[in-house]
Amino acid sequence: MAKRSFKIGFSDIGGIFIGKNIQSDFHKHYAVTVIISFGETFSIKLAGHKEGVYGAALVQKNVSYSLKSGKTDYLAFIHIVPYTSEGLKLSDGKCAIRALDIADFDSVLRKIKTWFRQDGHDPQKIKELLQAVSSIPRLHCDSIEIDCRVMASFELIMQNDGQKLSVSEVAPQVCLSVSHFNRLFKKETGLTFRKFVLHSKLIKSIFAMYEQNSLTQAAFIGGFADQPHLTRTFKDNFGIKPSTSLK
Repeated sequence: MAKRSFKIGFSDIGGIFIGKNIQSDFHKHYAVTVIISFGETFSIKLAGHKEGVYGAALVQKNVSYSLKSGKTDYLAFIHIVPYTSEGLKLSDGKCAIRALDIADFDSVLRKIKTWFRQDGHDPQKIKELLQAVSSIPRLHCDSIEIDCRVMASFELIMQNDGQKLSVSEVAPQVCLSVSHFNRLFKKETGLTFRKFVLHSKLIKSIFAMYEQNSLTQAAFIGGFADQPHLTRTFKDNFGIKPSTSLK
């Protein structure tokens, strides 16, 4: 195994974080997450529930949880954008977290370990790894569809260049009134428009961070008012500070 302590990679459908000795606070983020251990089990605690122990798990978007991993073996966090075809396969509105059979990941885990040992962050390779994870049949949930107008609004939000974007600008572009758009967006995503815009800023800032920009520069690139706002948002989403993930 490589001597590095962690590795992060991104693609247009999500990203991978590999690390060990992770002790996260309660957090939630807008991604469907598959967590796979390289060896040791890990524990997850949902708010108001008992702690569970896993070798692999599927966690739905907007689920608040804390996580503790072992100090020896690595964990792979496979974060998949929920409105992509890959994310929709894994989306489940009924079960917040599901234990998975680690044996189902034998083949894809070998590929993930190979990527971890190698240098480079090729987005196409990362996309292929995420697609491989999402294609494991036993992971699939009941089919979920998202309204095409909400899907169109995702593209408008994610393509925004960091300027302040208001719901009054987006709603007319998908042929909806502001009030109807707000209701539909919350119904389809579980998030308010404002929360999703904040998420899009975070994704842009994370890309900037791992392109060797400082946290201050990454905050500006993503459209945050300042670095502390980026730091708070990152911790709310991942349970650790961005400076910790960069060590």
